[in-house]
Amino acid sequence: MPAMNQQKRQLKDYPVFFGLFLIKCLVQLPLPVWQRVGIELGKIIHKFAHKRRRITEINLTMAFPDMPESERNKMVRDVFINTTLGALESFYGWWASSEEIQKRSEVKNLETLQNLNKDAGVIIIGAHFTTLDLSGRVMGERQKVDIVYKSQKNKAFNDTMIKCRAPHYGEMISKKDMRTMIKRLKAKNIVWYAPDQDFGPKGSVFAPFFGVPTATLSNIAKLVKLTGAKVVFFSHFREGLGEDTRYIGEVTTPFADQHSESNVSDDDAINAQIMNAELERSLKDNDVKQYFWVHKRFKTRPNGEPNPYK
Repeated sequence: MPAMNQQKRQLKDYPVFFGLFLIKCLVQLPLPVWQRVGIELGKIIHKFAHKRRRITEINLTMAFPDMPESERNKMVRDVFINTTLGALESFYGWWASSEEIQKRSEVKNLETLQNLNKDAGVIIIGAHFTTLDLSGRVMGERQKVDIVYKSQKNKAFNDTMIKCRAPHYGEMISKKDMRTMIKRLKAKNIVWYAPDQDFGPKGSVFAPFFGVPTATLSNIAKLVKLTGAKVVFFSHFREGLGEDTRYIGEVTTPFADQHSESNVSDDDAINAQIMNAELERSLKDNDVKQYFWVHKRFKTRPNGEPNPYK
């Protein structure tokens, strides 16, 4: 019986491996070629992915209530294009050479991160920009960091993801493995953590994000108390297309404006407010369309408010 189950799993894995092979071939083509494929594919997905399009429309309506409908409709389409490009950029980050990544990327203010790391562990607060996966590679080419990741349901895909990411990072930590995260921070390592999705009311506080009360994880202060770590924020965007494409990351210290040495407050609501404000600022200053608006960011509501997606 176990042998039969193993055989069934292998048969189910073949389409995954074949799909990954095709994607690997695609991202080996010149960057303008696979970007053009990504743009056209994004337009197709926008047209047929009705559920995700509706989620994106609701998010943008809540975040930009005064935006004209025609402008918002165009923005929804651009979000799908950026999200599709981001998915292909993930695989580009898996298989591109170090020379290629370094040639097309830059990390601003990296020395701030390195200086803080001389005396303590550092938590990099990331966010779900569409360039999220690739930005880890951009940082990893310059500074070894541990990353917190979500395991994928398909084992073949998950194993390939770990295999391709592992050479470029310090340690890969499952998002459920808080013990390892704490251990690595106590040992003065740098841990990258993206807490900007809606994980429900448990462990969250409400803080404004584009003027909308938004459920925001409140465990940053707890991690700092347990480990003595410092905290920075890391934003990352794609600039230009085709041969002119550049991937720009920037390290900032939003908590240093309120608290010394990038330490967070004891007040979870204040920390969440600072974190969301920095994310919002980075999007407004760069490209708000390069955020993961296809996720139900505003699902958890304060008492009495209905779920906007139902």
